[in-house]
Amino acid sequence: MTLFISTIFVSTDNIREYLNEQLSSHAQDAATSLGIALTSEIGDADIASLEAYTNAMFDSGYYKEIQIKNIDDKELFQKSRPLVIDTVPAWFVTLFPLHAPFQEATVENGWQTVGTIKIQSYPGFAYEKLWENALNTLGVYIVVMLLILLITAIALKTLLKPLTAIQNQANAICHREFPIINIKPKTIEFQHVVTALNTMSMKLKKIFSNQAKLTEELQKQAFQDGLTGLPNRSIFIKQLKYFCESKNKSSRGCLIIMQLNDLVQVNKEYGHIKANELLKQLANLLNNTSEAHSNSLVARLSGSEFALLLRSISPELIKQLGESLQQELSTIAKELEFNDEDIAHIGMVTSHSNQDMSELLSEADLSLRLAQQKGINAWHLSDKKQSGTQAQGSDEWHKIIIEAIEKDWFQLYFQKTINADNQTVFQEIMLRLNYDNQVVSAGIFIPMAEHLEITRFIDRWVIEKIKQRIQTGTQTSYCVNMSRDTLSDPTFPLWLKEQIEQLTVQQQSQLVIEVPEYNIIKSLAEYKNLLTIMKDYHCQFSIDHFGIGFASMSYLQDLKVDYIKVHGSYASNIQDNNDIINFMRQIINTAHNLEIKIVAEGIEKEDDLNILKKMNLDYYQGYFIGRPAPEEQ
Repeated sequence: MTLFISTIFVSTDNIREYLNEQLSSHAQDAATSLGIALTSEIGDADIASLEAYTNAMFDSGYYKEIQIKNIDDKELFQKSRPLVIDTVPAWFVTLFPLHAPFQEATVENGWQTVGTIKIQSYPGFAYEKLWENALNTLGVYIVVMLLILLITAIALKTLLKPLTAIQNQANAICHREFPIINIKPKTIEFQHVVTALNTMSMKLKKIFSNQAKLTEELQKQAFQDGLTGLPNRSIFIKQLKYFCESKNKSSRGCLIIMQLNDLVQVNKEYGHIKANELLKQLANLLNNTSEAHSNSLVARLSGSEFALLLRSISPELIKQLGESLQQELSTIAKELEFNDEDIAHIGMVTSHSNQDMSELLSEADLSLRLAQQKGINAWHLSDKKQSGTQAQGSDEWHKIIIEAIEKDWFQLYFQKTINADNQTVFQEIMLRLNYDNQVVSAGIFIPMAEHLEITRFIDRWVIEKIKQRIQTGTQTSYCVNMSRDTLSDPTFPLWLKEQIEQLTVQQQSQLVIEVPEYNIIKSLAEYKNLLTIMKDYHCQFSIDHFGIGFASMSYLQDLKVDYIKVHGSYASNIQDNNDIINFMRQIINTAHNLEIKIVAEGIEKEDDLNILKKMNLDYYQGYFIGRPAPEEQ
């Protein structure tokens, strides 16, 4: 810019010097010409002719002043005009002054001098030309400069294109993505930088993959049966114990024990390969059954014994399940071409409050023995009868739940989640149903709602209530659990988007959408779609009951979630199991490397809380922290 201004200044000043010379030369030529023309008039003192000729010349406008004197220095004619410049700025005239000197010519008649003539050129036209030239020069320079800037911008954009790719790659790595830059820079320096960053991205991706794989391998080695891929007895007993001892257990559960008839004889009669195939078929049967019930657990307890724990299920569904399993066992026997269809028996027992694990296992074992006395692939249910809302049928439950949504029979309960400084981070929403003068827990009506595929209506009711609470101005953050039915609803993401758009940016951040890991794995595409639609908003996302299955942690790389809630069975009595401690440490390291915060749920003892705090978890939740209550804690 300095060079540009200096160039214009020097150029204009040079032209000014040229115009000064032109004004001087023009005045001198005019004086000489007029002196020759007026020789006789001055000599004869013909003033009238002198004035007429001189006026004609002066009126042309090119002269500022003309003076004519005789030999005695007597003024014969004088005429001048003021300098008036309307088209040129005053500052320009001051900055670039033009000096038009008087030029003099002697008038001679023969060898005798008869007078003198002085003429000063009018600089007004010169100023206009100088100003016009300055404007033209400025215009040319601006056009040239714009062209240079355009060319420079294009050149820089081409040369610096790798920088944009590098920036995008760095941002992606911060968001747990590891892309590779495919652009080949034209400069050697950029080539080295791109190569180094691509190498770093690949190594970071490999580090994360190895860490996730190590976590997965530790979990499998400690808790998975090698043949069937099911959880083993160790982890099943721990989770069953947690289920029985959990102080918030208000749901009706069911423990199912399935035992193969004489596995040794099957190996002898049909061979090892076919016996293994039978075990895998039974594992698949129970696995498929568990998929229809959220938050359930299936395991292989021993060589011939399997278990299925359904944490929330109605009596009506338990009986349907028993009949279905019996039919499937006969089908498996036929498919494997066994001589006898009687391959296994099923013992089923419902769980109730204040029932410890040993009692539940004893009742299940007794139920299994009774089933073995009934007949081919028989099942037996041991059930302590319950009354009230738990005994309602499907049609009645459908009516109750829909009416509860319409008439606001549901009630929000709140359970706080704290950080290491005992400060509340958010309140998790629990649900109760006020019906028939009873407060019915979610563990009773939610399983039936899931069976009827109407939980999505309950979830929307909860979100609308929380949205209204947030809009009142509360600063509390709320964690809302979403069911698999909601996740599979193709209209839900757009509906949620409409709800979120009614909140401010700050209010959006107060809503945490939580989905159990099991449901995410089964509906991963739908969950990714939800995250994609909500990516421009500020609500947060959490994975609940993390670690209950054997899903690879590598899927977290593609999910932009904010929290992971480790299943409560890992936090319960954690000091008793080194495998659990090692597994928890791997989960924490992997999650923190992905900038995901870890929540330990199900904390019901001070000893467990103290150990977990030493493991560098982020947040804590459980009955020891705070029980669900109808008011915020």
